[in-house]
Amino acid sequence: MQTGVKAVDQLIVKHGIMSCPGYDTFQRRMRLTGGDKRADTLPFCMYTKISHAPLSRYFTVHHFYLPSNKGKLASFLFDEKGVLIEQVYYQRVTRWVKVCKKLQQLVQGTSRDVHLAA
Repeated sequence: MQTGVKAVDQLIVKHGIMSCPGYDTFQRRMRLTGGDKRADTLPFCMYTKISHAPLSRYFTVHHFYLPSNKGKLASFLFDEKGVLIEQVYYQRVTRWVKVCKKLQQLVQGTSRDVHLAA
């Protein structure tokens, strides 16, 4: 899939899209439970969803970064079924918003595949 930005396309080819918890210079994927203290570092909309959820609920947070300038690109919050609950695009320029939307499509496909495989 072409995102429209060569640097991001190269990062996707190099690192792929994570389907399990982990991290590299391009992305980080974590699994959190309801009320998890690690949610303090997330955007407020994601923090409130996780902090007010019961302990029995699980969430997956997927962050994307731009290694060249160490900036945040986007963050996505999924529930235990792989349904997107919240998304945050840190870039405001139209070109980068389109990149974030394409990354969202890739991550949603990965989250659905993992849920179905489990």
